[in-house]
Amino acid sequence: MVGAANFAAAADLLPMPPPPVEVPPPQFPASICAATSGVGIDELSGQSSTFAVSVPYGFENNGSGVGEQAILGLGAGYQFNNWFRADVTGEYRTSSNYWGVESYTPAGLFPSPDCPVICYDKYSADVSSAVFLANGYFDIGTWWGVTPYVGAGVGYAYNLFDGLQDTGIETGGYGTASERGFGSLAWALMAGLSYSITPNLKLDFGYRYIDMGRVASNPINCVGGCGGNGAESESFQLSSNDVRVGLRYIFAEVPPMAPPLVTKY
Repeated sequence: MVGAANFAAAADLLPMPPPPVEVPPPQFPASICAATSGVGIDELSGQSSTFAVSVPYGFENNGSGVGEQAILGLGAGYQFNNWFRADVTGEYRTSSNYWGVESYTPAGLFPSPDCPVICYDKYSADVSSAVFLANGYFDIGTWWGVTPYVGAGVGYAYNLFDGLQDTGIETGGYGTASERGFGSLAWALMAGLSYSITPNLKLDFGYRYIDMGRVASNPINCVGGCGGNGAESESFQLSSNDVRVGLRYIFAEVPPMAPPLVTKY
């Protein structure tokens, strides 16, 4: 009876489960393509105006800034191995509002009963950009399908300065400038995370700092009540802090999964 009980207990034991099946990674090298969208929080620096030369008496830049841009981009490149990839990207950045305020002291040069001590000019315009970059990325490693990465890029930005208007707040003077496209060197630094939806399809979340170079206007044409030499222009350095999301597809063959382990008794 004891022997029969031990035999029955042994018969009730189940075989050990097979080890978990891991999805094999794609085989590299392979082509990649990507589509991205996002928002750019623009910044300007080095703002300058030729009005400072026209009005040498007490000229002052009282403030300037730019707004946000929506970003739409496409890219194509090559994944060389599990840790390095490169691509070429092109993107369109929608209009961002430029504003500025400048002041000067007439000092008898432009007498006006409205501003005998100080006069203010305000500026407004739209800035849009097209940016083309060659980029390289380092994938640091993959944990639970998430891969952090860092990267850098360099290329060309075409910045369009459009609809520039100059208004004298006290004098009522008014001027406009025709649109001007200005090409410049561009560069970027980036970091982010990608998530593997499938072995070939990645979802990207990323931050990027991008410098898009110089933006400059055409000369402002005076309509009436303007001082200076009538050839005033505005310029500044444009950069942005971008937050982007995108999809990246790897045109790589995924090795077939090993057949399940079957044990026969």
